[in-house]
Amino acid sequence: MAEKSQFTVGQRWLSNTETNLGLGVIMSVDFRSVTVLFPAVNEERNYAISQNALTRLQLSEGETAPHVDGWEIVIESIQERDGLIAYSGPRTDTGEHDSIVEVALAHHVKLNQPEKRLAHGQLDNPKWFDTRLACWEQQHSFATSGAVGLVGARVELIPHQIYIAHEVGSRYSPRVLLADEVGLGKTIEAALIIHQQVLIGRAQRILICVPDALVHQWLVEMLRRVNLRFSVFDDERVEAVKESGENPFEQEQFVLCSQRFIQQAEVLEQATKVTWDILVVDEAHHLHWSAESPSDAYKAIESLSKIAKGVLLLTATPDQLGHQSHFARLRLLDPARFHDYDAFTREESHYTELAKAVSPLISQEHDQQNTSVNDVEVNGLSDENKAQLRQLAPNIDLDQRDLSDADERKKLIKELIDQHGTGRILFRNRRAGIEGFPKRVVTPHPQRIVKEYDLALAMEDDVNLTLHPERATMLDEKWPSFDPRVSWLIDFLQSCDEKVLLICAHASTALQIAEYMRNKTSIRHTVFHENMSIVERDRAAHFFATGSVGAATSKDEQGAQIMLCSEIGSEGRNFQFAHHLVLFDLPLNPDLLEQRIGRLDRIGQTKDVNIHVPYFENSAQEVLYNWYHYGLKAFTHTCPVGSEVWETLKDELHAALASPHDKENWQDVVEQASTLTSALKAKIEQGRDRLLELAASGTDKVDDVIDDIIGAENPVKMLKFMSRLFDALGVVQEDKDDFSFIIRPGESMLFPIPGLPEEGMEITYKRSVATQLEHITFLNGDSELVTHCIDSVLTDVVGKASICFVNHDDMPTGAFWVEAIAVLNPSADADLQLYRFLPATPLRVCVDAKNQLCDTMFDPIFKVKPKMAQQLLGALQAQIDQGIEALKNHANKELDAVKQQALTQVDEELGDEIHRMTELQQVNPAIRDEEIAFLVQQKAKLQDIIRSAEPYLDSVRIVVNNRK
Repeated sequence: MAEKSQFTVGQRWLSNTETNLGLGVIMSVDFRSVTVLFPAVNEERNYAISQNALTRLQLSEGETAPHVDGWEIVIESIQERDGLIAYSGPRTDTGEHDSIVEVALAHHVKLNQPEKRLAHGQLDNPKWFDTRLACWEQQHSFATSGAVGLVGARVELIPHQIYIAHEVGSRYSPRVLLADEVGLGKTIEAALIIHQQVLIGRAQRILICVPDALVHQWLVEMLRRVNLRFSVFDDERVEAVKESGENPFEQEQFVLCSQRFIQQAEVLEQATKVTWDILVVDEAHHLHWSAESPSDAYKAIESLSKIAKGVLLLTATPDQLGHQSHFARLRLLDPARFHDYDAFTREESHYTELAKAVSPLISQEHDQQNTSVNDVEVNGLSDENKAQLRQLAPNIDLDQRDLSDADERKKLIKELIDQHGTGRILFRNRRAGIEGFPKRVVTPHPQRIVKEYDLALAMEDDVNLTLHPERATMLDEKWPSFDPRVSWLIDFLQSCDEKVLLICAHASTALQIAEYMRNKTSIRHTVFHENMSIVERDRAAHFFATGSVGAATSKDEQGAQIMLCSEIGSEGRNFQFAHHLVLFDLPLNPDLLEQRIGRLDRIGQTKDVNIHVPYFENSAQEVLYNWYHYGLKAFTHTCPVGSEVWETLKDELHAALASPHDKENWQDVVEQASTLTSALKAKIEQGRDRLLELAASGTDKVDDVIDDIIGAENPVKMLKFMSRLFDALGVVQEDKDDFSFIIRPGESMLFPIPGLPEEGMEITYKRSVATQLEHITFLNGDSELVTHCIDSVLTDVVGKASICFVNHDDMPTGAFWVEAIAVLNPSADADLQLYRFLPATPLRVCVDAKNQLCDTMFDPIFKVKPKMAQQLLGALQAQIDQGIEALKNHANKELDAVKQQALTQVDEELGDEIHRMTELQQVNPAIRDEEIAFLVQQKAKLQDIIRSAEPYLDSVRIVVNNRK
């Protein structure tokens, strides 16, 4: 460090007392004072030469020197000319050799090394040392939690969904078919997989293709569930960029569009010129295929699947269009594996026989009440089953297994699942195998049709109008005043003290009922329809979700008792806090009816779902009610075959709807539907693959994952950490109620926090609150806001160097310690998942004045006045330098052990996985060559990166005892 009396115009000096001024330049000097301009803040200061708080900036070889014009050099040599320092070295942008005289240094230079900041007197509040340590520890704790990418989603922790997300989301370029039955959450599973792939760095570009009617639902779900903002592409979007000649698909990372849109030749050509990390296709059963004439929709998706690294296909009915179409979807996932339908059929037959042979073993695992003792229950499998299993899986040794032991049975089942042909690419769960669904109770409310409707229907011969008579041309908006369904609804609401969801086909119907309620009743209500913006819909849903209906709460806290929805109310919103569903009319599409009921009939519903169906007697409405209730049994049970029954009998149904007075005829149609429904359900049951279902459910595999998630999102721990961090950053956090807070930028906030609006936001740390009140931001380790706050601290220099006092009575005054945070933080391509094995690892190290390690924790600590701090640093400089060297040596030893542990983990985990996948590939061709090749490459690269990793000092704090 230069002597403070050696000032020369053009030199660069730092203020020890006002570190926010940036890098100053000497403007003038005389025998008494020196004038310094601080260009970063455009302020000038005068200092006395004899007593000033300035330190000369002197960079070292190996550091980066930034030029005022924006380019940088890596310093290789240093010279002093006429009192000014000149730094020389290669430019980081061009590689050319250049030099920078200190007067031309950028004004925003910040010293990153804590040793340098100590030497230059750039000191911060000593409490920032603890804040930095807390941020490093939080980051490390979350990275090693096993829950990265799974914590942040706004979903309930439903085992089969979490298992599929964990199993598929951690894979390299996953290509799978998600085929859970209706209501089991395929969209959530896909969102979780995408979210995890994005957060672990394996997916940057994603294309989602869905039917037209589901575009908005997916847009909302991706934003609400996993906070991913997709851009909707349509004809208008493409037309807007046509003149520029640019490819619109290159302008966005996350794209959502309809399948109709993407199959247009010009659009498809543009989409296939872009690389996609993940392609998602919903309602994939609509992709018609035959070897002779595949549909345009199928060919479009096939073109995209060839260039996409990962593919997620979603369908609740994988066999809806026949087994050949099921094969066609698997062909999209792996055309090399599924290239011949006849060969696939033979292979499927083999795995079906395998599943049947082992089914007694699976049944035993799920039957905990065996009372009789026979060969199957004691040994797990009968001799016949064992003989069949030996033939179907000759590599499995049954003779050395004690199948009366539960662990042995589980182990055998796991091995068989691994060998299942489509077990790695097809995930199908059935509602019958998933616990947590409520009971459905349907109550019909027949009404006599009124003369106004009789007259209107007589003048308009339209079957659809008989289902929606209120839409007759001759009627005006006052129809609710004479419609007995509306009278019944108001009486029901006034006698019920619970939340009620009403769904009808049209927005106008919902709005007109709401207007009648507003004028004639005091019932608290809201509407939800397609003509509202997303923000307006969110507000309506929040008003419906708020409070309760009973007298225990004030009027302002009650929220709406009823929400009146158009068909868009079936869009995927979660209203499971309500237990009453009013179907003001019935849709013709059975799948749409199931979607309506699915708004309440969800996993996690705490009470029976009460379905109320008001209809007019002796009308098409009554026929349709009976068709659904007695024919499909669709009110009381899910009906996975509903669409197939409707397609088969739709002509007969329409004829029955047109002649509701011909009771014999429509009863016959209902009976036909019942017979066909039973036959199709029996066919599905007969074709069940229990082994495949067990693989998809994650039984015995998911409990540890859920425990990891619960541990990682610990709301009490997160609240404590973020409250401390917000306080340090200057973010104001105020209690709103028992479960949520309001945060907003404070007047003295140190850094701008991306995602934190000026007006503030409501947050919660509890998953249960976040899933019920979707307008509240859920803070956890995956949250962008949390990440931004931590990064704003760790990427800045604040807290890197400090000095403080403590009062230890058992130590002499003047005793001191040097404590530091050492960090091992190598970098690697995101898809290598270095964080799994060696995330940024902090280590707090402390030495005393004799350079001996100690574990002393310092609390409370006290700030040191700037002048005193400079005096102490000057007096202790030599000892501090020795202490820092001692700290580095200790840290290197301890963190070297961390490196060795990481290398062992890489060798064991990836080595075992490579061995397992290679062995499995011999019996299960669903294992792709590129998956194994990636694992081999991942292991080699990670080992090189970890071996070459070197720790560095993140921050240093000098602690001096000032016993009084």
